[in-house]
Amino acid sequence: MQSSVGRVCACVGLSALAPPGGAATGSFCTAHALAVVRDSRTCTSMGDYGDDFTKALQTQLRQLIHYAKGADPGLQREVAEKLANEAVKPDRQEQIVDLGGLELLLPLVQSKDKEVQRLAAHALANLSVNADNQIRMANEGGVDMLINLLHTANPHIQRQAAKALANLGVNSENKATIAHKGGIAPLIALTRDSSEAVQIETVAALANLAVNDDNEMQIGEDGGLAPILDCARSGNTELQAQACRALRNLSVCSRNKEIILENNGYSLLDSLSNSGHDRIRSQAMRALANLGGGKK
Repeated sequence: MQSSVGRVCACVGLSALAPPGGAATGSFCTAHALAVVRDSRTCTSMGDYGDDFTKALQTQLRQLIHYAKGADPGLQREVAEKLANEAVKPDRQEQIVDLGGLELLLPLVQSKDKEVQRLAAHALANLSVNADNQIRMANEGGVDMLINLLHTANPHIQRQAAKALANLGVNSENKATIAHKGGIAPLIALTRDSSEAVQIETVAALANLAVNDDNEMQIGEDGGLAPILDCARSGNTELQAQACRALRNLSVCSRNKEIILENNGYSLLDSLSNSGHDRIRSQAMRALANLGGGKK
């Protein structure tokens, strides 16, 4: 078994949603819970509704779950958006899941409405920064659902699904689970052919999954190194930083070292080791250290 010394995992950042224009239409009888959702959308400080939000979840959760499964998509968007924004707050991440938030959100990622899917995936991406949530989300079927979202044609959904998988992939058991369920191939495919916004998340996911000996070899065998090297040549500094981290994690396996060198990766990393961007420079230097003197 290859040593995993020199590899590193990292969660991707949290992100809140900008309030959409206009109110959603539809009807639902859980007035108090949805009033909190609706009011918080126009509130300058969402924290003003923190206590009401918690009480609403506690007292109306069963109704909200029922509602999320069968309500008008416009109202489903409201709840998914609210949870995505609340999940940016560290103290909310575990609380939302403790109160049954996954039972509410996971069915929404299977919605036929693409905006509902995106908002639910965004909420899951934010919730998955929490280490305990990473385990619970995987145990409740989240890995399969997120991998399925990678196959959609919507880049916004792809991005949030990849971000969530990147966070789930910080957990050691989840690394193997994601690979076993077929998550590596679509992540490589999107790294090869998608927008930079999506590539940032797919490369981050592959970097985290590579902190596992079997996954590191599989990513190399499945053709993942060439598109990651292409991303390292990008002019986007965040994409370059994630690509350099991925190459650091993927340059422990001897066969991967050969592939990187065959694709002129040593000279690329040598150039990036002089970058003015700290993360790019430090990760490139660590990848170079794994590659030794650049000899096959």
